[in-house]
Amino acid sequence: MLNKFKLKEIATKKLHWSFLPLWIIATAFSYAIGGWVSAFVTDFITGTLGVLLSFGVMSFAIAFSQWLVIRKYIVGLGWFWATLIGGTVGGSLSSWASFQLAITYGDAVDLVIVYACLRGLSVGLVQWTILKQYFRRSEWWIVVSTASWYGGVWIGWLLINKLGYFLTLTIGAIYGLLTGIVLLVMLILPSHYQNRN
Repeated sequence: MLNKFKLKEIATKKLHWSFLPLWIIATAFSYAIGGWVSAFVTDFITGTLGVLLSFGVMSFAIAFSQWLVIRKYIVGLGWFWATLIGGTVGGSLSSWASFQLAITYGDAVDLVIVYACLRGLSVGLVQWTILKQYFRRSEWWIVVSTASWYGGVWIGWLLINKLGYFLTLTIGAIYGLLTGIVLLVMLILPSHYQNRN
């Protein structure tokens, strides 16, 4: 019986360590493929609806792929819906806010960074409503999500001429790496788990 418990514990630890590479791959490819497909949406549907649907397509790809990885740890479809809604609404609002700032302030504001931070903040905020049910101090996720989007977009912006077709894949990989490390820490350290009795 004790050996059975130890084997289960070892299997769980291995599962945790496989989490990070799977998370990075899922996030990077879904960000790249979702971004590529979403670019075509605005070719066929214009205006606010087109923008909303474009962000919806990209967010769906990210939400579904991340959910496939995290579903072993977070029960139900909460992560999927949080990422889809946060990404769609947050992406649209971030795009609108960046556009308004561009009209008002022009080059005085770094609009790419504003967009990335607002998008990361909105996605992180909605995802946090799920994480807080499982982990203590999960409010830090909002900061992590914001910083991850910022870091990915900032590095992508610096290397835009060198990355070419790999730009969105790189941004997604950086976002996946930073968020994945924090999720891995939450999963591994028992002190992070909420008392769910």
